[in-house]
Amino acid sequence: MKTRKIFTAILLAAVVVAFAACKKSRYCHCISESYQSVALDGSTSTVADTVVVNVDRGFKCEHLLELGVQELKNGEYVTSTRKVDCLELDMDTVVTIPTEHPTED
Repeated sequence: MKTRKIFTAILLAAVVVAFAACKKSRYCHCISESYQSVALDGSTSTVADTVVVNVDRGFKCEHLLELGVQELKNGEYVTSTRKVDCLELDMDTVVTIPTEHPTED
């Protein structure tokens, strides 16, 4: 009887630890501010980058304000920073990445 209680306690502890380990990170969906992009044919267009970032659970997505971006220009990689708006994705229920962030009123 005592062995059964110990086995049950160990099994319960393992389930709790495994469940807690599943939520060690969060996913942030970030959209950069719009910027001018120049195509190879010389045409320009206004675009915005979108990226999903995996951060530690203790970090809030709203605290991501800038992200570094590497672009290939004239055969060299140039690193620049872009201001971003980020929201947390609920990966348990969201199947697709939203195309727009909801506006806060």
